[in-house]
Amino acid sequence: MTYEVDLLIPTARFVFSVEGGAVDVLPEHRSPQAFLEYRELRERRPVVGMTTFPNTVLLRGSKTILVDPGLPLQNDPVLRALEARGLSAADVDLVVLTHAHLDHAGGCAAVPAPVTVHEIETASAHWPLAGGLLELLPLELLTGDGGELAPGLEWALTPGHCDGHISLAAETAGGRVVLCGDTIGPARDEFDAMAPTGPAAETILASWRRIRAWDPTLIVAGHLPPFTP
Repeated sequence: MTYEVDLLIPTARFVFSVEGGAVDVLPEHRSPQAFLEYRELRERRPVVGMTTFPNTVLLRGSKTILVDPGLPLQNDPVLRALEARGLSAADVDLVVLTHAHLDHAGGCAAVPAPVTVHEIETASAHWPLAGGLLELLPLELLTGDGGELAPGLEWALTPGHCDGHISLAAETAGGRVVLCGDTIGPARDEFDAMAPTGPAAETILASWRRIRAWDPTLIVAGHLPPFTP
């Protein structure tokens, strides 16, 4: 079984600052470029913020699966993107969350389908922000380190960004596509070099090795344009 992988809503970052009672919004919205400008702007201005959309992906194969529907304010755009493809929210069989951070999970409010997330996320400190919504929907909790969600669609536990983070590997006509959420990012330089930094470096490196073991032809991370490894 193979899947069609459709980038429903591409990732974007919107950086703003407040100074002298006025709000300035940076014209740069790409990732990771906007993230670098965000870090630089924080050194110059006292009030700086950033809103970030993840890549929202539609998988069509044995099931119609929506991955990481995004922030609550993306509800209407996700519905319109589905409509542009001749689909409605009712046509979605399953929503899969790479993790339960609100910027990935809030858009579940618009799609009344079962939601799959790893059970570790339900015990995390960030669960209360998204859990109030997710617990109103049918929840399908994953356990263990990996398995098959549907024919041609595997999942694996890839912690580092958070403990219950998962990645997906979808078989397509052009090879295997890996959807890895925030396991890679905010840039890809460290992944390319297989040299993560920070306190979770050892855990992240193990997750990156798991992603590479799938031998993907394309990687779709949470907040980067899709890239070939």
